[in-house]
Amino acid sequence: MHNRKGARPHPPKGCLWIEDAAAHLGMEPNTLRKWRVLGKGPIGFKVGRFVTYKVTDLDDYLDSQYRAATQPDRVHDARPPEPRTRRRPARAAA
Repeated sequence: MHNRKGARPHPPKGCLWIEDAAAHLGMEPNTLRKWRVLGKGPIGFKVGRFVTYKVTDLDDYLDSQYRAATQPDRVHDARPPEPRTRRRPARAAA
């Protein structure tokens, strides 16, 4: 899981290391690493040199994803679609 020598310490009480947090969410650890850099997803923090996530934060994230998926009149916050433009073939040089 990690490439450091020696045994990895136990995570703080109520927390999971990033690999275990990813398994808890059903995703790859690299996805959580990318989200952490981008400021997306559940909040992770460092303890020493290891990244950890609170189990309550992971469960809250899963609950928010479930609520967003099951609310029929939710507001979608993505940017509006760009207008479609029709491409014309380039004219041949005369």
